Amino acid sequence: MSSPVSTEHATEKLKDFGIESGRFPHPFTEGADFEYYDFDEDDPTDHDTPRTLVELRMCALSTSIREKAGWHVKFRDEKIRSRWIEEIHEQQKDVHPSLQLTDNMINYVLTELEAYAALRDESTGIEPGPYERVWRSDKLIPSNLKSELRSAVYPLESVPDSEKDWHPGSDGKVLDLVHPSLYPVIYGLTITTSGEPIRPRDDVPPIFNSDRFQWLPSDFHVGDDGSVSLASPYINNIHPEDHAALQKVIPKVVERAVPLFEWVLSDLARDRQVPTRMNLEGEKFPACVWSQGDGRDPEDPFVDFHKVVRFKWYERQPKKWPDSKPAYDGGLDDVEKTISLRGRTLQLIVKLANIILTPEKPEYPGGKWHVEGMNNEAIVATVIYYYDCDNLTESTLSFRNGVNEPRYHGQDDSYCMVHLYGIDRDHPCTQDVGKIITKEDRCIAFPNLYQHLVSPFRLADPTRPGHRKILVFFLVDPHITIPSASVVTPQQASWKRRAISGTTMWERLPVELQDIVADDADMITFEQAKAYREELMSERTIYVDIVNGERFGHEFNMWYVSIGSVPSRLLTRFDSEH
Repeated sequence: MSSPVSTEHATEKLKDFGIESGRFPHPFTEGADFEYYDFDEDDPTDHDTPRTLVELRMCALSTSIREKAGWHVKFRDEKIRSRWIEEIHEQQKDVHPSLQLTDNMINYVLTELEAYAALRDESTGIEPGPYERVWRSDKLIPSNLKSELRSAVYPLESVPDSEKDWHPGSDGKVLDLVHPSLYPVIYGLTITTSGEPIRPRDDVPPIFNSDRFQWLPSDFHVGDDGSVSLASPYINNIHPEDHAALQKVIPKVVERAVPLFEWVLSDLARDRQVPTRMNLEGEKFPACVWSQGDGRDPEDPFVDFHKVVRFKWYERQPKKWPDSKPAYDGGLDDVEKTISLRGRTLQLIVKLANIILTPEKPEYPGGKWHVEGMNNEAIVATVIYYYDCDNLTESTLSFRNGVNEPRYHGQDDSYCMVHLYGIDRDHPCTQDVGKIITKEDRCIAFPNLYQHLVSPFRLADPTRPGHRKILVFFLVDPHITIPSASVVTPQQASWKRRAISGTTMWERLPVELQDIVADDADMITFEQAKAYREELMSERTIYVDIVNGERFGHEFNMWYVSIGSVPSRLLTRFDSEH
């Protein structure tokens, strides 16, 4: 029977990557105790420090520039830079003052581009994405390999309509070609090659652990030269004979994707965030927006009035919005590829899916915020390859991060917290940290530490059909071993019947005995597999709510005082103005 590695073993292996925590950072953590902490203390949990909203706008500006073709050349042209600056000022005329980019911020973004260009690999096109730990490339997969993949996938697409597997709940818009929820490991039922049933993991918190199902990865060996080979006898839901071409081409795509995984893992192995771009004026965190003091005078009486009125009044008061450093100062210096996966065996869960829109069904509604898998699958990073897109409007993949509580500067200072961080009292401590355009040929890699969300899109030309086709790899944490196709016998009844029927002894058995043998041979029919999939999906719907509540749902526990942190001089003015 296959068993997970012990925590002790995992920690020992992690020393190869310079990590002592037992595994790479992941989202399967219970809600931490966010007790009050002093302003100058370090963050109390493993969550990231929240970024100010205006710094996230700086990241978004940088992303929009780096989406331009040839950006790594254009940004050095002074005329082009001047035009960009004019456009930035023009586009933010109606933006709230708290979100307007200052000259310092714009200059920081433009001077930071040199560092982004230095991180770009010209041969592979790999470069940083919209936010730290996210990477992308638009030329990672050469055209001949893309053609080989499309040809190998075609037999899965061209089955009769009656055999097409439309994803449950997708309204006939998402066609599952290879999906890990079909024929997963079923604890207690799925057996290993030694004949032992697989049992649930007991080394992970039960709150995030399924005791029923596990997606089934395959093992891929990365050679010392970077070449990749399939180490398992099969990839789940890809018949090794009927779809031999697909089984052959997938390791070639994995080989191209390995550097993306290495970049994400290197970012996760770093024990700190990329430094803030903001000018903290010698402090550890952004100062309060109120121009004097810390935002409150505890000896003054507080006047209770409606929050909406309070916010309108606050808008008229003098404030000091945060500014950035005047120019790039080396904040990306720590971003380097420190992890190599060469000489290792990776466990990857493979998914192939098509989104198909028609004039009758012209819109895709988008997805929901989620992370991938459950803790017993230990997915640490994802690579998505968009290998075929046609006749669709622009769509994006967004990322959301669970963060520590903001450092608030006075009791119930909602105005300051909302405008600095976008987080109010009793609101979840999460931030939308960036989004990236999804288009043909693009590969996107990101950590499972972030939730992600597919935006809605529709047919560009509503009179003809359109589609998006993706190949996805989910990477199991390299320091954890879970049951894979190397130790799990195929469960597809159709596969096993064909294998058994090829023997002379089988042909001599009466049909009744053939059915008895088949029933006892650990076979799962397609109809049974779909029923198990429904059960798995129902379980994970509940689990998504658990993760949202634990990792991404902690509410900001701002101390409540009715008026909040308004200096007495402002209260006096309020009384006189009303």
